[in-house]
Amino acid sequence: MSSTIGAVLEWFDFFAFASLSGLILGKLFFSPTDPAAEILLGFSTLAVGYFARPIGGIIFGHFGDRLGRKPMLMITIWLMGVSTVLLGLFPTYSVIGIGATVTLVLLRVIQGLAVGGEYGGAALLIIEHAAKSNRRGLYSAWANVGASMGFLLASALLALLTATTTQEQFETWGWRVPFLVSAVLLLVGSYIRKQIQDTPEFKKLKSQEEGSHSKVHKVPLLTLLKTQWRALITAVAVPLATLVFYQIGLVFITPYATRYAGYGATAVLTAITIAQLFYIALSISFAYLSDRIGRRPVMAFGAVGCALWVSFVYFNLLKDGNFPQLVLAVTGLLFFVAATWGPQAAFLAELFSADVRYSGISVGYQLAGALSGLTPLVAFAALSGSGSWFAIALGTAAVSVVAGIGIATTKETAFERLRN
Repeated sequence: MSSTIGAVLEWFDFFAFASLSGLILGKLFFSPTDPAAEILLGFSTLAVGYFARPIGGIIFGHFGDRLGRKPMLMITIWLMGVSTVLLGLFPTYSVIGIGATVTLVLLRVIQGLAVGGEYGGAALLIIEHAAKSNRRGLYSAWANVGASMGFLLASALLALLTATTTQEQFETWGWRVPFLVSAVLLLVGSYIRKQIQDTPEFKKLKSQEEGSHSKVHKVPLLTLLKTQWRALITAVAVPLATLVFYQIGLVFITPYATRYAGYGATAVLTAITIAQLFYIALSISFAYLSDRIGRRPVMAFGAVGCALWVSFVYFNLLKDGNFPQLVLAVTGLLFFVAATWGPQAAFLAELFSADVRYSGISVGYQLAGALSGLTPLVAFAALSGSGSWFAIALGTAAVSVVAGIGIATTKETAFERLRN
């Protein structure tokens, strides 16, 4: 519950910003420009947050491996919550000019730092409490599902707001509501996290801190790079596919469908909300399946399926402006993304030993996150330049190949004990 509610808050905030980047933030926080440039500026700010994530991963991974998982999770939840509420209160460009732009970027950087430390800590909080269990995939999937629930809440709230407010009302105050709502999630999440104990695996490390055989390193990242660099490369390559296709299905689709395929914003956000409901159930199901047949076959199925769906189905379904086809396009893509996402927390945790596990997961996953953060920007720029989605399909297929190589070159870990 602690891991899930914290992930809900952090990703609700993160994805509310992501969705609004494609709808309105470029218009509100930058100097007035043409519509396409506004979207690119909004996505550029989104990308800034993604590039802050690896820095957050390094910082919180370092202290998470030295001081504990729980303290870092308390810090990340407050960083994210406070920065998001401030964003909902701050004046726009029309009121204070360039100061609004600078503030937006700074708050986005803080969000990125917080998310950089959240995922690894939330996953480890579950996995290291269930180190001896044969259901690590199923249990740790809830850290992943928390992120999906955050996106579900964000898209559902934005769909409701766009449906019940006029364009003028939404631009004046409606866009602020998701950011202000996060204050409630912050208070609930921080209270729950305060009640928990740190993980048995970390307590075991701390008990060995004194003496010549201490496994609490002064600089865990250096130990990681020296001893487990191959695992770190895998921890970048495999999540990259998940995150890129997630961006295509849930962030890039907003400006694409509204500007190129004739859909209204409410229709797109409603379709995303419907698809997320299936995605949550599918992620848990695929995680459970990975406990039974292994992580590698489930995740490989997802990576291949994502590439084929985007290349041959996704954009063809969107071209007619038909709402059921829109729902099918997004849900179909998330079906395959769920196969890579559900088992992912367990897969990543099992790559590393306990002394560098927080750093390994956080740095690897957040480097992938930083690269994937360019997806909406690059995809929209390619689309604007060529008028065709073919380059997008080709690029995402290449990402699937990279993930496939990462999966194929890693031994199966689902049936082994968690590394000490």
